[in-house]
Amino acid sequence: MALALTSAVVMATASECTIYGLHGAKTTVTFKNYPPFVYMAVFNIAATILEAAAIYLQVGKGDDDDDDGAPKLSRVVLVAIDVVVQALLSSATGAVFSAVVAYGPQISACSGTAGRFCEQVSRAKFISLAASISASSSGFAKDVQLPFSVWPMSSDDC
Repeated sequence: MALALTSAVVMATASECTIYGLHGAKTTVTFKNYPPFVYMAVFNIAATILEAAAIYLQVGKGDDDDDDGAPKLSRVVLVAIDVVVQALLSSATGAVFSAVVAYGPQISACSGTAGRFCEQVSRAKFISLAASISASSSGFAKDVQLPFSVWPMSSDDC
């Protein structure tokens, strides 16, 4: 959740960059000039909100153990949120990586003395990748039985 939010904030605060072309023509660009960057910022914020809702459902609501075997609504919603978050983060990250390749010359023109735009795009891209990997890993880790417990155990459980 924190990685997705950080990536969105870094991208949304990408500083303006002024590119000077031939004959003194100048162009000012921000992340809003590139639809995949806007897509990433919006989808990472949406993933952050969904993860906050999932944390609330997991921790805040508690989990009453019923023996009837029927899945509770909160468990079904948690699975749906996990899938949607992974889809949002993966597609947003893929879009940004593709955009960096497609718009490479324009983005590279904003490196160095022209501004921090290129560096912020690069940081946001890799933070978004880390968020995507983290979401996928957490979804995998929840479904895999571990030979040890990661939760603190009371003395009664030993």
